[in-house]
Order: sequence, then C-alpha cells, then structure tokens
Amino acid sequence: MLRTPMRPSPALVVLSLAASSLVASPVLSSLGAQSTPTERAAAAQVLTEIDALQARIAPAPLARRMAERADADRDRVLARVESYWTGGMQGLSDWIGRHPEVGFKEVLAVDTLTKVLRAAGFRVDTGVAGLHTAFVARWDSPAGTNGPTLGLIGEYDALRGTQGDFHGDQHNAQSPVAIAAALALKDYMTEKRVPGRIAIYGTPGEEVDPPAKTIMWRAGVFKGADILVRSHSTTRTTRARAGFGVCCLNINSVKYVFKGRPSHQMSSWNGRNALEAAVMFYTAVDRLRPSFRPEASIQGIIPEGGAAPNVVPDRARVEYYIRYPDEIYLAHIDSMMANAARGAALAMGVEVEIEHVGEYRDGISLGSLEELQFAYARKLGAPKLVDEAERPSGYEESGWVSREIPGVGVRVASSEHANHTYEMTADNFTAMGHTAFLMDAKVEAAVLFDFLTNASFRATVQTEQKTMAALFDRYVAGLREAYAPELKP
Repeated sequence: MLRTPMRPSPALVVLSLAASSLVASPVLSSLGAQSTPTERAAAAQVLTEIDALQARIAPAPLARRMAERADADRDRVLARVESYWTGGMQGLSDWIGRHPEVGFKEVLAVDTLTKVLRAAGFRVDTGVAGLHTAFVARWDSPAGTNGPTLGLIGEYDALRGTQGDFHGDQHNAQSPVAIAAALALKDYMTEKRVPGRIAIYGTPGEEVDPPAKTIMWRAGVFKGADILVRSHSTTRTTRARAGFGVCCLNINSVKYVFKGRPSHQMSSWNGRNALEAAVMFYTAVDRLRPSFRPEASIQGIIPEGGAAPNVVPDRARVEYYIRYPDEIYLAHIDSMMANAARGAALAMGVEVEIEHVGEYRDGISLGSLEELQFAYARKLGAPKLVDEAERPSGYEESGWVSREIPGVGVRVASSEHANHTYEMTADNFTAMGHTAFLMDAKVEAAVLFDFLTNASFRATVQTEQKTMAALFDRYVAGLREAYAPELKP
C-alpha cells in the first residue's frame, strides 16, 4: 500500500485556529496532526484533551529516563537479540528477500518461519481466520501465564513489479526481526521466572486486498494481546505524535462489476453493453470530482472490459481506491460513487454489483510508546533521526487493531531509497539494511521488556489507550455533526 502521509500547511493551521479562537500553544501542536480544517474544527476540544493527557503523562521525558537508565537485565536481553539476529535471523531475512512471494501466496516463507518457531518451542497455528498463509505462534512462560501477553507482528509478502516480485518494502525482515526479539525475551522470562505469554502474529498480504489484519481482527485473532509491536522499512528514523491517523489516508477499496447480455456485433441491439456502462461510470466519477472536497484522492482502473471486440461485452469491472483524511466524508464519497454506478447501469440496461473489498481506517498513536521506541532508537545510534514528531499514524494499516490494543511501529531508517522501489530491495542485503533491522529487533525487545517488567509504565500505556479510544469516539461523532449540513440528501 502506497504510503503518502499528508502534511497540513501552516496557513491552514492558522486559519483553523483563528476560526475556532483556539490560541493556547498546547492545542497548536495537536491541531497540526489533522489534515483538514473540518477535522481540526470538529476535533478541537478532543485535541485539547489529548494535549492535556500528554502533559500529564509527559511521555518524552519518561521515555528518556527509561531508555537511559542502567538495567543489566534489559541489556542482556538486547545482547541476546543481537546473538539471535547474527546467528540466524539475518540469514533468514536475506533468504526471504531472495525468494519473494506476493500476498496470500507466501507459502515458502510461512513454511520456513513456522518451522523455525516450532523448533524454538512455540505452538503454531496456521491458516488462522481462514487465511491460508496467516499464522499465530504462542509461547507460555513456565512461571505461569498471569502476566502480560506480548504481541509481535510479522509480515512477509512481496510487491508485484514489472521486473518480477520484489521486497521493495523490506517485509522480508519483519518476521525475523520479531523472532529475534521474541526469543531473547523468552530466554529472559524463562531464566528469571517471569510470568506471561509471547505471541507472534504472521500477517500475510499487506500489499494487496482484502486487508488481512482487518480479517484477523474481526475473527478475534489478536484478542488477549496486551501490546503489539511491529517494524517497517523507512528512509528516516521517526516517531508519531499522539493522536489519530493512518499512514496513507482512510481508504475504501471497491469493485464495481457490471453485468449485461452478450450478442454478436452484427446484432448488437440484442445485447446489453456492460463495458459502456463501466465507461459511463468511470466518466461520471470524473464529473463528480468538483463536488468532492479537494483532499479526496480517487484512482481507478478498468481491468476487465470484455472478451472480444466482435461480441457485445456482457461483463466489465471497475476498481477504485477511494481515499480521504477522515472516514465520515469518505463514506459520503463512496455513497455518491455508488449512485453513479447504479445510474450508469440503469442507463445502459445492465446490472451492477458493488463489492467493498477492503477498508483501511485511522488508528491510534500513543505518546508513551512512540516516545519510548524513539528514545531507544536514539540510544542505539539509529541513523537519520527526525527530531520533530510526525502526524499520528497508528501502528497498523488496519487501524481497527490499534483502536483496541496499544502498540507501536518501530521505524529505524533502513534504506537510502524510497519504499516500493527495486533500490530499497537491494538495501535488504547491505550493511545499512542489516544494521537497521538489528536495531528494529532491539527496540522491539526493549519496549516489550519495559512493558513486561515495569507495572507503572504498563498502567500508563493502558490508561492512555483507554482514554484515547474514548476520545476517538468523540472525534468521529464531532466529524459526523460537522458534515451533517453538507451531507443532507
């Protein structure tokens, strides 16, 4: 999925502040987290409360104190991470990178990863949530399971490309990174008799629809996890500010299938042309664009338009990615496009079936976890550190998961080149990639170690998650109210 985070212009922030008479400096920092004036106006009070929550938690100073403190047990865990990484996980990452498999076809990767996990003492369930290449690996501490369940997410699907499938998003490293962190924590929990569980979630098909993590979430696969961590390729070492957002806008992935009646070209009047309906719909969407707010991003293709030029096409398919910064106005765009599809079908005397293939939604970023992973990245000497916190993004493409379970995405700069490029693929096998992946694993392990062993920090994370989830519900309600006059039929 293409990652194109939007940055609001300073002018829009100033206009929004003036319009809502919100001039206190703590509010300014959060208002910049939302993309549109409507979002900022609807969320103004909520964002003020997020700022107040962050002021109480003070996540940045807390993270610095935790990362910089002396802790022999934590440092031994990080040394174990390095041992596991250099002792096999780096090689596994390279092997997956050289054997790319696209989404939902990652058979070799899953077979290899699950064998490694079973050999390490994990119980592994495959085919979870009805997805052939999804798995969950679990381990229970011999000291008991009445402690936290530490969750790690691993991806392993490759991108489709004109020069063949390739790991231009470095998903080849995610699972080996998670395994290295998990094994080091497993050793610590065994030796120190620390109760709890470790779960590794193998999530396929991140780059294609339908979104696997949403399917797994709806099936209850993540239920019971107290925290989730993941890593991802990036060109800069960053962290997100606390708030609501997603990597690349809220998305509806929709298919519109037009069904008509075939006939020979010489008697075309006996047919009903599905392709003409599809083209009419495609054109209608372009005519609708001025009626949508300018932040909308709508891109479509017609991958199916008939079998032969001398036969009236009885089937045509149009696919759209519909994006918008918030889910309420996105639903409005979706509804308008559905009406256009039905109108085109009616005009041409055909039928249309509308299928929502995937939905990607805002998630929740927690200041406590974002600042902690960034503090550890800094401590470990991560390259290309960006000091200013970025727009909230959640830690998953399917924000549903992060709305329920606290978590964080680790982002240590691992390539000189942009995501979804063959050049980033090459960096999988360089010192920059290998070093960054090791740092990812250490940061994951450090964050989970602190969550496991520090009850006070764990309570802070859980309180922040609960508060942010309630504020998110209010934010969505505020958006619905703000758009109400515009969206009346």
